[in-house]
Amino acid sequence: MIMTSNNSQSTAATDAAPGASALPEETEESCCDASSQDCGEDAAAAGGEPAESGGTCPTPMSWRGVMKKFGEEATTAVVNRNGYSLYCRAWGEGEPLYFLNGFGGTSELFVLTAAVLRDEFRCVFIDEFSSEPGAQLPPRRVTVSEAVEDLFAVADCFGDDVISLYGATLGGALGLAAMQAQPQRIRRAALQGGFAFRHFSPAERLLIGLGKFVPGRLQHVPLRASVQKQNHGLWFPPFDGSRWKFLAENCDSVPLRIIARRAALAQQIDLRSQLDQIQQPTLIVQTEGEGRIATACQAELKSRLPNVEEFWIDSTGQVPYLTHPHRLAKLLKPFYRGEPLPESGSAPPAAQDAAATPIANTTESHDD
Repeated sequence: MIMTSNNSQSTAATDAAPGASALPEETEESCCDASSQDCGEDAAAAGGEPAESGGTCPTPMSWRGVMKKFGEEATTAVVNRNGYSLYCRAWGEGEPLYFLNGFGGTSELFVLTAAVLRDEFRCVFIDEFSSEPGAQLPPRRVTVSEAVEDLFAVADCFGDDVISLYGATLGGALGLAAMQAQPQRIRRAALQGGFAFRHFSPAERLLIGLGKFVPGRLQHVPLRASVQKQNHGLWFPPFDGSRWKFLAENCDSVPLRIIARRAALAQQIDLRSQLDQIQQPTLIVQTEGEGRIATACQAELKSRLPNVEEFWIDSTGQVPYLTHPHRLAKLLKPFYRGEPLPESGSAPPAAQDAAATPIANTTESHDD
């Protein structure tokens, strides 16, 4: 069942938005690299205003305002599966574009980018848990096939026969699995930090196995704030701490069992022998700060997918959909339209060296 939000839900849904986090009242970052005539219009559409100075880069849009508008305008649905439920929201009009979550955080991390895209794409978000107090977590882990079937069940719920994808890290890998399983239903896919296979060390495998028994949320893990800051902090707007606070609170809200569930799903994925069967147009989005493992995994995708384009974005870090949503949207719009991409920068030598690392021999921990 689907219905307009306006603080209401489907009969199976809760009043609280899935994965919702506290929203500070500050404003957020500058949107772009000041190279686009469309940037000011995008900011106005997303809830901000064009710069008064006459430049092409707008003043920072209020991300709190964007989240408020999202809550008011998005339609919601709860899709019941075999023993668990999926909590879904859709925002915008036009061709359906499905955002697939990474290892950490909820689908709300994509909302700022969706705010810039929603004028020509209906953006769909999926979470596997609800943040409503007392809500039950999924009782079991799922297989890759089940996760792919979940995606298409959501598409069926929204009446979408053919969809496009944006997948981040784990979402990129699941996007590849969906493209291989039902190619007629996926039109195009942009993968950021995606992989066909990722190595897990014995210690990581042990933690994943134990994770299904661990209560609490990420906020209860010691030193997690220092790790988050080291991995992501450099790429956030220095003049706006609220954007960083949004990421930290969103990620901290995720139950540890959900993180372990996602990691266990990634353990199952090995699509290396099937990459040449995936014919849909695919965009590999690489970002500065993504880490050596991600670079090596994406190099494999670029070399083995038959219909692939690549784009390098500097100075955005591993969550460009949150740190620089306008820059990412300026890349995604022409790709999903089937138009030529803007000119891409070049990856620095360190990233090029990492791309040459054989994935099977990589033993370091995850970047994400």
